[in-house]
Amino acid sequence: KKTFQGPFKACHDVVKPRDFYRNCLYDVCLSDGAKKILCQVLEAYATTCRKNGAVVHDWRTPSGCPLPCPENSHYE
Repeated sequence: KKTFQGPFKACHDVVKPRDFYRNCLYDVCLSDGAKKILCQVLEAYATTCRKNGAVVHDWRTPSGCPLPCPENSHYE
């Protein structure tokens, strides 16, 4: 059995990543590798995980997907 690490580790048993992964591959390939699409898929997975009670650690920093902020603001 594969052991998962990383910010979504606690989620994989609660919300299976397979469909998110497949959709991500398809959407990112279709968009010619747009990072924006990757970030949207990761955000959707994180939100689904949290709604199902899983703890998701910081995924934005390692993936390079900063939180969108209003003008004159920044994410740390």
